[in-house]
Amino acid sequence: MWPFRKPPNLNAAVVRPSQPDDVPAVSHLFRSAGRRFLAVGGADLYAAIEHGRAAVLQFDQEMLAVAALSRPITQVAWLRALALSERVQPNAALARLLPALDDVARGHTIQHLYYAGDEQSDQWLRPLLEHAGYAHQTDVVVYEKRGWDIPDYGNAHVQVRPAHAVDLAEVLQLDMRCFEPQWVKDEGILAPAIADGSFFMTAELDGQVVGYSYATSHFGGRLVHLVRIAVDPSQRGRGIGVRLLAEFVSYAAEIGAGLLTLNTQAYNYHAQRLYRWFGFTPTGERQPVLCRWL
Repeated sequence: MWPFRKPPNLNAAVVRPSQPDDVPAVSHLFRSAGRRFLAVGGADLYAAIEHGRAAVLQFDQEMLAVAALSRPITQVAWLRALALSERVQPNAALARLLPALDDVARGHTIQHLYYAGDEQSDQWLRPLLEHAGYAHQTDVVVYEKRGWDIPDYGNAHVQVRPAHAVDLAEVLQLDMRCFEPQWVKDEGILAPAIADGSFFMTAELDGQVVGYSYATSHFGGRLVHLVRIAVDPSQRGRGIGVRLLAEFVSYAAEIGAGLLTLNTQAYNYHAQRLYRWFGFTPTGERQPVLCRWL
C-alpha cells in the first residue's frame, strides 16, 4: 500500500514528451490519481498521448504525473488533462512537469496555452498554474432563461435548416472567421455535433452559409444548453444572430425544456446585449480562464 512505500525521488525522475506506449500507464494513472483534471473524452486524451502532445513524469517504471494538450489551432492549445499520483506533492510534481509541457508546446509551434477548469479542479490546480506563470485572461459567464418568449424572429430572408455532414467544411471555415483561435471549435467537436442531429442549424442567405448554432439537451430534455451561435463577421447586423437565437428558443419550446442556458466571454458585450434582450439573465457563475504566453 502507498503509505508503506518510500516516496519517489522527483529529482531523479524522468520528465519527457509522451509516447504511444504510454497510453496504458496514463490510463491507469487517471483511474488511481490522487488529483486529476480531465476536460476531454478518453479518445482525445489517448490521441494527445500518442501524438506527443503531453508531458509525463516517470520514476523507474512508475508513471507519477501527466499533462496533456488539445490539438493546436493557430498556435493556441488548451490544457485538457492533468493527473498526479497520490505519492507526489502537487507543487513539487508540477514544478518538474509544467516546464516540460512548455517544451512540448513549443515543439508543436504553440505560443499560447489556455486553461479553464471546474470548481473542484480550480481549488488545487489554478493556484499552482498561476504560480507557474499562467495569468487570468477573462471569465466565461453563464446566462439562463426560463420561458419561451421570443421578442423578434430576425431576418425573414434567412433560411435556417438542419446541418448535414456535407456542411462540415463550410462550418469549420465559418468558425475560424468568427472567433479568436482559443475559442475555435475543430472537427473533433463539430463533426460529432452535426452527426448527433439534435439541434445543429445553419443559416443561409443568398445561397451562402452565413451562420450556425448548436445546442445540447440534458436531464431528459428539461435543460437545453446553447453551445454555439456564430455569424459571419461580414454579415453581422442583418438579423442573422436573432434568427438563430429565435430558432433555438423555438426548439426548447418544442421539446418542453424548462431551462435554457448559454455561456459567453465576459468581454463579449455585444452578444450579452442580445441575450439579455431575449430574456436571458446572468446567473452570477463565472469560470476563470487562464493563459500562459510562451
